[in-house]
Amino acid sequence: MPRFHYRALQPSGAEIAGELIADSEHDVAARLQAVGNYPIEIGAAARPGLAARWRLPSGSNRLSARDLELFTRQLATLASAGVALDRGLGLIAAGRGRRGPARLGRDLLAAVNRGDSLSRACREQPGLPPHYAMMIAAGEARGDLGGALDRLAEVLEKGRAASRALIGALLYPASVLVVACLSVSFLLVFVVPRFEGLLTSFQHEPPWTMRLLLGASALFQQIALPGLLILLVLGGLVVVRWRDPGFRTACDRRLLALPGLGGLIGKAEAERLTFLLGNLIGAGVPVPDAAAAAGAAMTRQSFRDGLAAAQQRIERGDSVAATLGESGLLPDIAGELVRAGEETGDLAPMLLKASDILRREVESSSTELIGLVTPVAIVLLGLLVGLFAVAMLGTVMEVYDIGN
Repeated sequence: MPRFHYRALQPSGAEIAGELIADSEHDVAARLQAVGNYPIEIGAAARPGLAARWRLPSGSNRLSARDLELFTRQLATLASAGVALDRGLGLIAAGRGRRGPARLGRDLLAAVNRGDSLSRACREQPGLPPHYAMMIAAGEARGDLGGALDRLAEVLEKGRAASRALIGALLYPASVLVVACLSVSFLLVFVVPRFEGLLTSFQHEPPWTMRLLLGASALFQQIALPGLLILLVLGGLVVVRWRDPGFRTACDRRLLALPGLGGLIGKAEAERLTFLLGNLIGAGVPVPDAAAAAGAAMTRQSFRDGLAAAQQRIERGDSVAATLGESGLLPDIAGELVRAGEETGDLAPMLLKASDILRREVESSSTELIGLVTPVAIVLLGLLVGLFAVAMLGTVMEVYDIGN
């Protein structure tokens, strides 16, 4: 079937352009007029050349989580205000702010003008997660697209908030560790060796603290380059092996088994799971499909594998609470709430309640972790810097006394 390129005017007066697969130009005009657009130019679309066919997708075309959240909130606001879908997408596409939402608005507008539903257009967008189209399809089926977009925007906003909270809890200790390593490396490589030449010229035995630093400096200079090469090789092996889901699952299980940090990461992922699953089920998505979409949205491979197995058991008729509880994806209190919701027929509200409880626990654990790590990191960094200062100043004072 041939492909036609068109230009048309919307009822608002805005000009749109796109491509349609149709039998003839008359068919294209009829389809455009059916959705209220006035065609002004229709012609055969040019075939893509060899270079265009083999062109790789550019990384700059990816839609970031922030852009997707902004686009969804804008469209939800317009839809709730009664603005027509094509008009709302046209307003977003014509925006002069961030380019990501405008680009997505243009792509979806072209698909809607071809006669596709918004959910189908979202399903064909490679950068959108599976649950995005599912929740919109559920809203279209119930005739409440604005409500579905509002719920979807809330899912995206809370997902980003949970990620920011976890990153915030880990950012300070990680930055302190990096600064400490760089500072120690600089002192051992460039500063401490100068004292060895100074002491040799004075033919003086250095104090024990300086002897300790001189030994550490010599050892560090010997192993620094081989150790860096080993780390680079190990990093390359991890990158290659990371494509294997089994390897990612094993890494996730070791990470989640770490004391303190592992529990925090596990609770954050469980909070994301219960919140997304509750919203999908509450929107009318069947439970097996909701489990599959939630699994695709998880960041940890172990949770993805667990939800894939849970989906198969749910399709066989097993209960959601038993399936999620036995897979170890949810803490005990969340599992009990899910079980109570399933027994009373309020599964979606109980999933959201469990998500709220887990979110509070994550925030509390993050605050406790930061409160514990911050003073410990400051004290350790201070002791490290103090050791270098005492050793170097003590050596300088002894050399000064000898000179006098």
